[in-house]
Amino acid sequence: MNTDRTSPRREFLKNTALLGTTLGVAPSLFAAQSASAADPNAGKIRVGLIGCGSVSGSYLPNLTAQPFIEVVSVCDIIIERAKKRAQQNKVPNVYPNIDEMLAGVPFDLLVNTTSMPSHYPINKKALNAKRNVWSEKPIALEVKDGKELLDLAKANHVRFWGSPTCVTSPQFKFMTETMDSGKIGKVTAGHGTYGHGGPGWSGWFYQKGGGSLYDLGVYNVTTFTGLLGPAKEVVGMTAVLNPTRKVEDQGEVKVEADENTMLIMHHGNGVLSHVQTGFVYFDGERFAGEGRQLYTIDVTGTKGTMHMQGWDWGPGGVDVAYQGEAVLETFCKDPGKYNWVGGATYVAESLLTGKPTLITPEHALHVLEVMNACHESQRTGRRIAVESTFKWPIFG
Repeated sequence: MNTDRTSPRREFLKNTALLGTTLGVAPSLFAAQSASAADPNAGKIRVGLIGCGSVSGSYLPNLTAQPFIEVVSVCDIIIERAKKRAQQNKVPNVYPNIDEMLAGVPFDLLVNTTSMPSHYPINKKALNAKRNVWSEKPIALEVKDGKELLDLAKANHVRFWGSPTCVTSPQFKFMTETMDSGKIGKVTAGHGTYGHGGPGWSGWFYQKGGGSLYDLGVYNVTTFTGLLGPAKEVVGMTAVLNPTRKVEDQGEVKVEADENTMLIMHHGNGVLSHVQTGFVYFDGERFAGEGRQLYTIDVTGTKGTMHMQGWDWGPGGVDVAYQGEAVLETFCKDPGKYNWVGGATYVAESLLTGKPTLITPEHALHVLEVMNACHESQRTGRRIAVESTFKWPIFG
């Protein structure tokens, strides 16, 4: 992941969605069967985190603050980064690579916060080792690899999830309930935006396997497929504006991945959504005064409209206007226990309690296919059909 938040295909088996019964909806089954599942008498899930870059600085404090989690190891190919995070968070074991980590002190849940191109190979090794996995987004770069990971998890009786956590926020639930109530009429369209000037610390963001869609747009794709349902078709356009970029770890790098992306999804029944994302956006605009954030997610209906304040990974409320006076009113400002880096904590608790999760691997796979379809649409100039699906409605 390693996203800067200081500013803010084709052939799929028809039973893909049925994996939710065993992977996303029945965690107690896997907790009972997993060779690496935590001892329920211990009352804690043992966690190993791999990838000690920027995002680990937010993940680790959240993990170590939980009474039901014990972070037993950290790992990074740059060993000094792992040592630093271990010292900062009082983690007892440090490893230089995934193989030594898997052979080392036992743990129940791998938290993968490495670079996006590294997600698939590391997730695969951990699942083959019969470890439960929480992966930062995307779970893989190609759908065929993502499908392989879901199959591995099922075959090895372990759990597998991928971020983002958007569907667990109170604001997401409020928007779902408002649509279900009929107050804004028939839902017809959605618009989302997420962009900034681009990360400056690592070259992989701009190289093959990186890009603004996989890094940023993934949030909006997750939110809209969660709100409006699985995408049926995708149209996309991507662009590169800067031939090169200067980054801290590699100096000047050639830009190969998308910097500026527009994506349209057809969710069925005439419902469309549009996502725009980029590494070439000014993101300094603010409202005067305190307490109000810019809209990043809009949902339109025949009798009303909703606007999410703030980023969908960290929302600050939902503004709603109905037919009639149509005066915007703010609802659901309280984030509750929601935290954008709380996904690993959320699934660790599921491993311990057996409670089903709203986040499912099928949804992560679907989002990956949508993003792959966007790039295919750019290459071919065609509308691309999407074959995967997931359990929806989220709260059904």
